[in-house]
Amino acid sequence: MAKGAKFLILSAVAAAIAAPAGPLRAQGPNDLRSAFGEAFAGVEACAALRDVAPGAQAALSDEAVCGRRLPPCATFDVAATVIALDRGVAPDALAPVKRNPPVQGDPPDGVNLRDAMRQPVPWVYEEIARRIGADAFAKSLGAMRYGNAESGGPLERIGRGGGGRALALSAVEQLDFLARLKRGELPTSAESQARTVETLPVERAGDVPVVLKTGACDGAAWAIGWVERGERSTLFAVVESNPAPDSANDVAARTRKLLQDLALTPAVPR
Repeated sequence: MAKGAKFLILSAVAAAIAAPAGPLRAQGPNDLRSAFGEAFAGVEACAALRDVAPGAQAALSDEAVCGRRLPPCATFDVAATVIALDRGVAPDALAPVKRNPPVQGDPPDGVNLRDAMRQPVPWVYEEIARRIGADAFAKSLGAMRYGNAESGGPLERIGRGGGGRALALSAVEQLDFLARLKRGELPTSAESQARTVETLPVERAGDVPVVLKTGACDGAAWAIGWVERGERSTLFAVVESNPAPDSANDVAARTRKLLQDLALTPAVPR
C-alpha cells in the first residue's frame, strides 16, 4: 500500500474513535498512525477498530495485513462456544464438558465453557467439534461467516493452523464477527450469543471495562474484544503475524497501550 493511502486509513480512525455520536474518533494526544506505530514498533501486525453500531466502518492500520487470513488460535473459542450452546452440546456456560475418552490429568468433573474460555483449555473445543462432527461444525461456521469456515485437518489442531484446509480468518472478518455477536445478530439463538458474551474475560482500565480475549499459535497472536464507555462499544481485533515467544502476553500489552494512546482507556499514572 502506498504511504499516502496508509496515512489516510490511519487518519480515518483519528477522526473516528470515541465520538459522542456517530463513528469512532480519537480524543487523545496521538492519532492512530502514531499510536499504532509506537505500540507495535518492530512487529508485523494489524489493528482493526470499529463502533459496534450497524453500518459503522472499520478503521485499519494496514489494509493488506488486516485482510490476510491467519489461524484464529484461542480466539476461535468464542465461535465454538456460540455453536456449543446453540446446539445443546452444553446446556449452559457453567455445565462441565468432559473429554471422551478421558486423558490422564483431565479434571474428574470436567471443565465448563466459562473457565475454558478464560484459561484457556483447548481440548474442550476439540471435544465440542468432535461431538458435533466436522461437516456440521463447518456448516455452523459458514452460517456465521467465520473466516473460511474450514474444519478440515485433525480436530486437535482446529483453530491453531496447520496449512491445507485449516480454519483461518482476517482481522476484518474477526471484527465483523464480534460486531454481529455483540449485537446478537448471528444465525444462532439469542441466548447462545448472550451467554457466550458473558463468558468472555473482562478487565478494568480505571473505571472502564475492557473485554480482552487473546490467543497465540503457529503464525499468529491475537487480542480481540471491545471497550465499554457508557452506552458505546468500540470493538478491536489486533493480530501479530509471525509472533515471537510469549506472544499472547506481548499482543495483549501492546493492545492495552494502543487503547490508552487513543484515549479509549485511561492513561496509566506514571
